Amino acid sequence: MKYMAKKLILFAAGLFTAVALSGCALQYGDGLLALPGLPSEYVELQAEINKVLESGASPAAAESGSNRQSIQMVDIDGDGINEAIAFFRENDGDYLIKAYKNDGDKYIEIGSATEVGLTLYSIYYPESSVTGQKCLAVCWGIDESNNYGMTVYSFEQSCMKNILSVQYSGILVGDFCGDNLDELCFAMKDPTSGQMSMRIYAVKGKTYDLTYETLLCSEARNISKITMGSCGDGKGIFIDSLAHGGGYVTDVIAIDDENRLKNITRDPLSGSGINTWRSIEVYSQDIDKDGIIEVPVASSMMSSLYPDEKNKLSWMEYDLKGSSSDLKTYHAPSDGWCIRWMDNWSDSVVVQSTRYSRMIKTVFFALDEDYSLTSLPQPDEDNMILTVYIFSGDNKNTYTSVYEAQEIVEKDGYIYAFSLGDNASSRFGLSAEEVVNAFTIIENEWTLEAYGG
Repeated sequence: MKYMAKKLILFAAGLFTAVALSGCALQYGDGLLALPGLPSEYVELQAEINKVLESGASPAAAESGSNRQSIQMVDIDGDGINEAIAFFRENDGDYLIKAYKNDGDKYIEIGSATEVGLTLYSIYYPESSVTGQKCLAVCWGIDESNNYGMTVYSFEQSCMKNILSVQYSGILVGDFCGDNLDELCFAMKDPTSGQMSMRIYAVKGKTYDLTYETLLCSEARNISKITMGSCGDGKGIFIDSLAHGGGYVTDVIAIDDENRLKNITRDPLSGSGINTWRSIEVYSQDIDKDGIIEVPVASSMMSSLYPDEKNKLSWMEYDLKGSSSDLKTYHAPSDGWCIRWMDNWSDSVVVQSTRYSRMIKTVFFALDEDYSLTSLPQPDEDNMILTVYIFSGDNKNTYTSVYEAQEIVEKDGYIYAFSLGDNASSRFGLSAEEVVNAFTIIENEWTLEAYGG
């Protein structure tokens, strides 16, 4: 008796802690697993969960995504009442999923499934019916090389039915086709050739069927990020990948006028997407906040002469009619900042960055029209337009005064500041206000998976 009481107390405390720390839908106020007592509506559910745990299983939580709880309350059938979906790991390493439905004053099991995976990676609940029904989509880590598997379950006739199993390299779940139902968009790699492709599965009746498929560019090696956003008059899928040989490329996927999936950045003859290449890790995003996703592309012709020029990017807007660019930036993702490139700078202004123990100094300076490749100009008092500083350490505020720099922002222990050079009054010059307005702190974001609305 003492052993059983101790076991239940440890379980309740441990599981409550796991739920509380997950930041999940089951808050303390909801009552489930709240100590010292349980509201009556959850007593039966607790009893069902205890049965599983007493068999030797332990609660399992996803590693990634927004649904990381071991117990999740979700309205699966669209009736306005949440079902409980619980995840466990059994003694043999297999994963066990159980679903419970609220039936008046008790919870009854409505389905279960057992799966094999290295890890429980992430969990989705894609909309599969216009009346509110959802499926359960569970992603599994299957090896150490960023390869994953997804199993999709429907709920019908008091059982969980496996309606789709797919191996993938990257995934996006969202309403891509505009029908208020969620498509499953997978980036996949051919195990023999290494060629990447995009497959989109859409709801067909009570299952998910392959609806669209298209190849990604030949340079794509591993998926880094997938984003859904505006592309012309419709939606596009933006797939940022590590490229063979280094750098990054982007595939932009859209649906054409004949309802066909089209990769609008991949050359139809060569299969190349080199026109989207850049050397630095910057991903597609709505950089100018106009509601349209732009793709970063290497912009400078001077990077072989001035290495920091590789950070100069043109931001391209793609649609089925072509591409355009109205914005350039200097991006320093490893240092956490970027600045809009002035329209009149073109390639007449170049960049040179120097790193010190407590300071990073990035200088923007103008080239003479008659400069020589045998004696490349270096920044000096006569050609400097702008210097951006990052100060760190205990004396960072002192550095700001020493270098007569104007602080832009202090973040995470760093001071970002700038000073205008003597050339700031030239045709390439800019004001302090223009610098502040053009400067942006980069918020890091990295994901292999996404949920797009």
